[in-house]
Amino acid sequence: MRTVVIGCNHRTAPVEVRERLAFDPAACAEALRSLRERFPCCEAVLLSTCNRTELYVARPVHGHPRIEEAIGFLAENRGVEVHEFSPSTYHYEDAEALRHLFRVAGSIDSMVLGESQILAQVKSAFTLAREAGMAGRHLDAVFQRAFAVAKEIHARTGLSSGRTSVGGAAVDFARQIFSHFGDKTVLLIGAGEMGEVTLQHLLEMRPKEVLLANRTPARAEAVRERIIEPTGVPGRVVPFERLSDHLVAADIVISTTGAPEPILRRAALHDLPERRQYRPLLVIDIAVPRDIEPEVGRLENVFVYDIDDLQTVADKNLVARRKELARCEEIIEAHVREFVAWQQSREVGPTITALQKYFGEIGRQELERVLPKLSQVSDRDRELLAQMLHRITQKLLHGPSTLLRDKAETGRAHLYADTLRNLFGLRDEP
Repeated sequence: MRTVVIGCNHRTAPVEVRERLAFDPAACAEALRSLRERFPCCEAVLLSTCNRTELYVARPVHGHPRIEEAIGFLAENRGVEVHEFSPSTYHYEDAEALRHLFRVAGSIDSMVLGESQILAQVKSAFTLAREAGMAGRHLDAVFQRAFAVAKEIHARTGLSSGRTSVGGAAVDFARQIFSHFGDKTVLLIGAGEMGEVTLQHLLEMRPKEVLLANRTPARAEAVRERIIEPTGVPGRVVPFERLSDHLVAADIVISTTGAPEPILRRAALHDLPERRQYRPLLVIDIAVPRDIEPEVGRLENVFVYDIDDLQTVADKNLVARRKELARCEEIIEAHVREFVAWQQSREVGPTITALQKYFGEIGRQELERVLPKLSQVSDRDRELLAQMLHRITQKLLHGPSTLLRDKAETGRAHLYADTLRNLFGLRDEP
């Protein structure tokens, strides 16, 4: 089996491209079911976060989907023309695909280096694929190894120390504009996982008041009681349906929902500057797809930033953690080598065995065919003839077997193994 990944992330595609390729859990499950119908011989995991959309595929060496087919599938599923995002995509195969996944799960490839949410997101994507019947034996082994790599990175390095989340980066971004929060009212939109992480960082800044808006008020109230109330920071749940009113009272807005469409549009906020008496409003939108229509930033004294604008904060994070990267990469490389060797041994061993059995059976059949034509063949002669055929078979197979074992060390043995299987019609033992 070949392992392939096709995707785009915050380094290769701006948020306006990423949001068009984003999948919520329901859309992800539906896409996997569609992929299974179109390419029944493949396995697949679809990972979609605020910073990346990636399709991991395991398929036979000469099977499908190929790279262009996978890109076409993503485009068709999201209703996007291929040419609109294909320049932003990347793809990796075999050992490179493993290395990429291990870096993603270990948060080496994140905007915020060492961020804590990506591993949970990778695990959720794998669980969804398994429930959809798309994570078979091969990808199960691949992703279980990725989880082990992430665990080792976080246990043996200091990569996760300090603020390691997009929500934390958003708060740090706001700190670059406001030196203190003690006289600021903060409106947090969204009480999901990202909202909770962001809220915890916000509360460290001791704002004057926190307004929490969520489509489900009961969840917002539970978050307020569990996270805000123990800190002593004034906080209250406000109606989601009256967001424009809350914008009038806020100094800082951070939006984190998973809405498929913008929840705040310029047309509905045209009088916001006047209602605010033209006081500055900082809006940080860390949702993908974006919660805030970009045109809102054209309103007077309303300053809108999206997740890509947090890169300056992320770069500072990278400088602080750069010394940990070398150790992380060492851990990843060790696991890549070990996994490739294990995977190749699984393919090489059965192929060599099947090849020996195939040629051995031909030799046996020929020996049984010719023996009746020989006169006065003793048991000793029969044994010598059988030994001769065995030695001939072993010598003929020595080159192919050695080649397969050598290629196993480079991670390319499956290509040669598959060719031999196709040439001789070999099958694994049941």
